[in-house]
Amino acid sequence: MFSMIADWSQSGKSKKRYCEENGINEATFYYWFSRIKENDTSSGGFIAIDKSCGKGDVEVIYPNGVRIRVDTDLGLLSQLIRLY
Repeated sequence: MFSMIADWSQSGKSKKRYCEENGINEATFYYWFSRIKENDTSSGGFIAIDKSCGKGDVEVIYPNGVRIRVDTDLGLLSQLIRLY
């Protein structure tokens, strides 16, 4: 669903036309769209992590307030982000 919404947003087409051309039920598409808007955070998206930085802690803060502090292990950090 995320890739379809991203594809639509870059297509320049109306939601209705995009759905017709891609065989998507329009109600389903609007549901996906509303779910993605719900999940958007006010922070504005992603931040860059410099892989070459020295050892240090990274803190992941989930929207529900849970905070997790981990070493800069990018594999673990990636797994924690996917949990949300």
